[in-house]
Amino acid sequence: MHLFYCPDLEPGLVTLPEEEAHHATQVMRLGVGERIGLLNGRGTRAEAELVDVARKRCVAMVLESEELARERAGSIHLAVAPTKQIDRLEWLVEKAVELGVDRISPVLTTRTERSRLRLDRLERVAIAAMKQSMRAWLPLIDQPVPLQQLVDETPAPQRFFGWCIPDQPALMNVYEPGIDALMLIGPEGDFTPLEAQQLMSSGFTAIALGEARLRTETAALAAITWMSLAQQR
Repeated sequence: MHLFYCPDLEPGLVTLPEEEAHHATQVMRLGVGERIGLLNGRGTRAEAELVDVARKRCVAMVLESEELARERAGSIHLAVAPTKQIDRLEWLVEKAVELGVDRISPVLTTRTERSRLRLDRLERVAIAAMKQSMRAWLPLIDQPVPLQQLVDETPAPQRFFGWCIPDQPALMNVYEPGIDALMLIGPEGDFTPLEAQQLMSSGFTAIALGEARLRTETAALAAITWMSLAQQR
């Protein structure tokens, strides 16, 4: 069954967003009477039947729905410095959604090479990944924020940052599954010594993700993959 994103999902008749309607009618060539699946990105999954189909309009009747709880006890909040090449960040957003990350915050550091992002594009990538992976929850994607603002406004019980300086404890040895956590990954030039000191003074724990020096998006993916899998043990 084809899945579509419908943020205003409720009992009765619902109208798909224009982009989703175009995909249903012009790409998938679905017609009246077809059964489809709907996701609102906030835990609701429904089965519906198309009752009105036009070029830019698609109306469905909800037949049944279910509310799905978040799959983990502890949320995963990924904060990451935007990469210079936007396709690398979009790839990371896609994979983070597939893994079920709860929130993504682009963070601006001294060495961040990109400060402007098209959140609408990142949200489209996230929606596509949610549908592809059949997840019911869409992560919140924040506007880019300065590092200090992130530190001040995100008091998670566990706060980690990846640091390339040797002899940091491995994430797998300090992360406690089931407890909300913020994972912060810096730019490819790493955090400055001053930023690292400020993070540790603010209660962040520096961690290592192995011996190799990883790209920003690789480090972020490695971290959230471990955190996700750790909660399934």
